[in-house]
Amino acid sequence: MESTSRRTIDEAAITLREGRPEDAAANIDFFRRMFSEPGINLITEADEYFPTIAGEARAIRDMNQADNSLYLVAETGGQIVGVLTLNGGKRRNVRHSAVLGITVAREWRGRGIGRRLMAHAVEWVRQTDILTRIELHVFARNTIAIALYESLGFEVEGRLRNAVIRDGVYIDDLIMSLLL
Repeated sequence: MESTSRRTIDEAAITLREGRPEDAAANIDFFRRMFSEPGINLITEADEYFPTIAGEARAIRDMNQADNSLYLVAETGGQIVGVLTLNGGKRRNVRHSAVLGITVAREWRGRGIGRRLMAHAVEWVRQTDILTRIELHVFARNTIAIALYESLGFEVEGRLRNAVIRDGVYIDDLIMSLLL
């Protein structure tokens, strides 16, 4: 049985901050590790991921400049251990809605980082005068993430059956949202 002290972290040890264009190389490395992880609950495969540092830096810069988007990283000791993105709608009729993506490095999962990232993002959205909806996709098998999202008020809106093939297995994809 794991001790409580191992399952939680000293909040001061993890810094949450907006991503910066100069994080591009570290972000690419982080995502390559995540996409290569066996059993990962992400759509992208490692051999499909070909970003450039310039392209990643531009994407971060664009999100930072948008008033309805957020690029958030969790780091410790200068190492990125989690990333959360809120990508706000570009067109006038969907600017109120943002798509959320989140992942935490395997060795840091189950220690409260995902909850901190999510809580920070929800609070950030509440403080905007633009966003009133956050939506996300989650593999139906990812029960730990689903429980986290539900604890923050997200609700399942739909199920896309056999929507993803990961590791040779069909997986249902759930669409969840939080209306603010």
